[in-house]
Amino acid sequence: MSASKGWKLKQDSETKLIVWFADGNVRTLYSIDWNYKFSQTKKREIGLARFYKKIEDYGAKVKVAEIYEMSSGIRIAKFISGVEVAINQQENQ
Repeated sequence: MSASKGWKLKQDSETKLIVWFADGNVRTLYSIDWNYKFSQTKKREIGLARFYKKIEDYGAKVKVAEIYEMSSGIRIAKFISGVEVAINQQENQ
């Protein structure tokens, strides 16, 4: 990342969140892993914390939500009706 250009959503995101809503809509969100556009560093934890907050805000509107690692495509978290559930490792293969 060049300091003059700033971070780009999707291209520089560490994770993505796919949300299936109870009303049938589906939405994909990409993590914002930096504090501000021209920040010198990014941290995966920042983006994940924002996703957890977003899922909490959606609440009962969410049927299923899943967080995936962008580089590998591995699912790292799953939520049903806003509650995090354990991931079966065989499902990721």
